[in-house]
Amino acid sequence: MTSSESVQTIEAELYELSMPGRLLGKEVVDSRARRIGIVRSIRIALHPTKSELIVKGAEVEFPIDFSKVETVGTVVQLNSVVKDAEEIEVHDVIRLQKEVLDDIRSYLGGR
Repeated sequence: MTSSESVQTIEAELYELSMPGRLLGKEVVDSRARRIGIVRSIRIALHPTKSELIVKGAEVEFPIDFSKVETVGTVVQLNSVVKDAEEIEVHDVIRLQKEVLDDIRSYLGGR
């Protein structure tokens, strides 16, 4: 390969088939303990190599680099503040989990 040839980025999104799963559907909390969304999926890219959580929040989806994840337990705790995300309530978490599960079912052909 010559230096003028560009390497195309390869991306894949990963989903779990249960809700909530080990990551999928878990609440995401920033370093100020603000509930900002749930994990919708995991995105992995090659060239350059990068892994991110895709977080579904109030009317928005955004990536969070795995380097910003402090711990994963009953929630996904981040080590930084997410200024662009609106704080959500518990009833929003339930609604978002249902939306993500419905999306996954539609990807699988209604199973």
